[in-house]
Amino acid sequence: MADILRQVDEDLRRDRLLRIWRLYGIYIAGFVIVFLIAIASYQYYLFSTQSKNEAIVEKYINAISSTDKSVSIDQLIELDESSNSYIKGLAKLKRVELYVSSEKNELAIKLLMDISADTSLDSMLRDLALYKYLMLQLNTLDKDQYFELIRDEHLNQSRFKFLFKELKALKFLIEGDRISSLEIFESLISNPDTPIEVRTRSEKFKKISKK
Repeated sequence: MADILRQVDEDLRRDRLLRIWRLYGIYIAGFVIVFLIAIASYQYYLFSTQSKNEAIVEKYINAISSTDKSVSIDQLIELDESSNSYIKGLAKLKRVELYVSSEKNELAIKLLMDISADTSLDSMLRDLALYKYLMLQLNTLDKDQYFELIRDEHLNQSRFKFLFKELKALKFLIEGDRISSLEIFESLISNPDTPIEVRTRSEKFKKISKK
């Protein structure tokens, strides 16, 4: 008896599934096909993106490995069209380094300003470019121009905030404002989060400020 009931139950289930398939089979098949196409497209996108990034990284490595500075600079300039914004930013910063070592400071300074203003690049790279720019311009820009570039976000949120504070203190010291300079150096010395190398330099500059 139990076998007969089980057979009837299976027949009813099969009939129900057949009715559902006749009514919705085309939609189910269409959904499965679309799903499989989407998965295949996504996998192709991942493969394509990975291949492109590997090619870009290889091009960057070849550029920075060249012993000929002019060749290296030309290859790095080609990366300005790169779809990888991080590598593009690194390539620009490497060009700055090559310009400075080739005593082409005007080109380096201009490029640093371009990098710091380019919102398509990683914020850390933009902040690093601004820091390098301010280092090069420490004795060139007047105080108002200099401090206008160091905004609150650089002093409070940037990964280089301690370095920006150090530059601000140095600019005050160069301009003869020892009180303002000392205040910043003392805050860097007393802050436990200040990197050890910045704290060490601040202690030395503090002694200079007091002379």
